[in-house]
Amino acid sequence: MLTDKDIASLRAIVGDDDVSVRQADLEAHSVDESWLDPHPPEAVVWPASTEEVAAVLRYANERDLPVSAWSGGSSLEGNPIPVRGGVVLAMYRMKRVLEIREQDLQVVVEPGIVYDDLNAQLRRLGLFFPPAPGSSDVATIGGMVANNASGMRAVKYGVTRDYVQSLKVVLADGTVVRLGSDAKKTTSGYDLKSLFVGSEGTLGITTEITLRLVGLPEAVGVVVAAYDELEGATNSVYETVRYGLNPSAIEILDAETVRVTNEQQGLSLAIKPTLFVEFHGTEASVQEQLGFLREICEDNGCATFQETVSDEEREYLWKARKEAHDSIKFSNPGKTMVSGDVCVPISRFGEMFPFVHDLARQLDLKIYAFGHAGDGNMHTETIADRSDPDEFARAHRATEAIVRRALEVGGTVAGEHGIGRAKREFLEEEHGASVALMRQIKQIFDPRGIMNPGKIFDD
Repeated sequence: MLTDKDIASLRAIVGDDDVSVRQADLEAHSVDESWLDPHPPEAVVWPASTEEVAAVLRYANERDLPVSAWSGGSSLEGNPIPVRGGVVLAMYRMKRVLEIREQDLQVVVEPGIVYDDLNAQLRRLGLFFPPAPGSSDVATIGGMVANNASGMRAVKYGVTRDYVQSLKVVLADGTVVRLGSDAKKTTSGYDLKSLFVGSEGTLGITTEITLRLVGLPEAVGVVVAAYDELEGATNSVYETVRYGLNPSAIEILDAETVRVTNEQQGLSLAIKPTLFVEFHGTEASVQEQLGFLREICEDNGCATFQETVSDEEREYLWKARKEAHDSIKFSNPGKTMVSGDVCVPISRFGEMFPFVHDLARQLDLKIYAFGHAGDGNMHTETIADRSDPDEFARAHRATEAIVRRALEVGGTVAGEHGIGRAKREFLEEEHGASVALMRQIKQIFDPRGIMNPGKIFDD
């Protein structure tokens, strides 16, 4: 429990106006986008520098106060929820671009900057940071590093970890360390930088991030292909990857997801299983790959094949995929969405959709399925009435069945959303004895257990 003395000490570090115990602020930092119950902190602190973060952690470590970092609050597995109370470090004030190294294709940022805002600043230089999470308008770079986030362009460009050059991190006792380097490669010592990417704030708090960038493509082409049968869409995905096409994104929506997206976004897509495919490159290479893709899609029975290279049309078409999560949410007011995020080998991706749809029928549930088809990452949204205990329990059974099916075929329980609190029970099923090693790592970096406690590991 925080005392009045603790609050006064925190205010002495960051200033009176940047520590709050107001109920409205505590509630705003008690829940993310997941189905998990709210847990308010006892204080919200807005630091403005690495030095302030270090001072807060030194104090919290001495007093055994839990500390959870908070970025955009858009996570879907309860990752930032302060389940043990204590202090939330809200990183909103630390949102500057510190340096753009145009010649090195690098940028140095603070963790609170939003993904879309960063790319808006980079665009004038012909550069961008590619991972493109679905919540790009609210997701912060710090949150993306904490979860090793990715998104629609992972099939071509990879995930956040692939772009992190170096990190400045504050450890639990307030020690500030720099991990990684500005060099393109290194074989110097253990790769501690990558250990912190995806650690969900359980090992330390990142206060400065150096990212590798890539150049904006000369040309972009987008295709939306609708199918009468889902199997045709998933076969097209497999063949696109197998035959060596190099799309920047391959996304799939089942028919129900298309339907609600049409309703919520004012679109007029055919209500069928639908692929969204994007290519980056030169004008010639984009056109060549669009031609190959048309052959693949038509061989697999696509009903429509809509192609565009216009920026306006492209944004219109991508809106269906980018807004899928919110479209489902707004189409089911008053209901709870239990989100899934499994990733399987690409050869097994096609069988996940019929498995999910059969499961929905068996359990009498509404389950939407969509995702990053090019790298086997499926998202599901299972809809339930939380006031109906039986239906809510069935929704969790469905999510557990999807996770276990992914593990059975050689996949993972978390493609890009992390473990957080919602998937802790599956960690040992996936990793077995190596979880003990993970716990030992946690103990080394956070011996008092103050850093985002209750996350990743089952208690």
